[in-house]
Amino acid sequence: MTERYFHEETLSLLGFLAAVTTKINLGVGVINPFTRSPSLIAMGTATLDRLSGGRFILGLGRSDKQLITGTLGLDYENSLLKLNDCMIAIRDMLASRSYGIRDDLKSINLAVSPVQNSLPVYMAAIGPKAINLAAKKADGVILNTYSPIDYIRRSIGIIKTALDENGRDLKSFNISCMLPVRLTNDVSDSLINECKYRIARILCEKFVGELFINEVNSTKYLSSLRQFVYEQNKLEIFKLITDDMVGQYYVIGDQAHCIQRINEYIDSGVQQPLLLPRLSDFINVAEKLNPKIVIDPNK
Repeated sequence: MTERYFHEETLSLLGFLAAVTTKINLGVGVINPFTRSPSLIAMGTATLDRLSGGRFILGLGRSDKQLITGTLGLDYENSLLKLNDCMIAIRDMLASRSYGIRDDLKSINLAVSPVQNSLPVYMAAIGPKAINLAAKKADGVILNTYSPIDYIRRSIGIIKTALDENGRDLKSFNISCMLPVRLTNDVSDSLINECKYRIARILCEKFVGELFINEVNSTKYLSSLRQFVYEQNKLEIFKLITDDMVGQYYVIGDQAHCIQRINEYIDSGVQQPLLLPRLSDFINVAEKLNPKIVIDPNK
């Protein structure tokens, strides 16, 4: 479940889901060390794991500076270091070890423990530094939503190298990726344009466009795109974001095509595709694109 600011609170919803389900794993993708302290995250994690009977997966990430500083007014400096420190603190507390916020303060101990002896902690990562940290310290990585296949392959190459350098086995590490899904038999122009505008907004994020657009003259392309987004010039945006790009950044189309696209991600190395449909289409996507249909059991 994603953390959506100024909507329903995520951990509360997961508590409800823990109470009304018995088999599925429950996870948050992702929460960050800026809006929640490590001790608060550890408390929520241990509580949800107990409520679910040991089915919880914690996803941590850095969010982004525009939200953390620009909207919420919080300090975002040294964000990767803070995320690393947060992971260490949470693991200590979940393992019933004490954690000290500062040397001059009393150490913190949780009064409760999770059901799982080694609760999985995944880390959201997009750039090489974050991917390396995930491969070194986390149990899995959550690659960025709207990731095209070429970016996935490059990222998995970085992951494999980092795992080797740290003496870790790929079999003990989970590679996840959130895939935006639009399951429909009618890919209309209005839907395509809606997706194009969303892709443009994603590529305008600092560093994201540079990571996703791996082509000659990408600097000039991104500069033009960002200017058009700033001006809200949709006519020019829709020229720069092609129909082919919509097919690369989204899983969009009928059931057969969506299954084909999801399997492309699996074949590229994604072990756990996380489907992200519109809320109104959740049940339909869950029924038609469930793992029993999508994933070849012989792979």
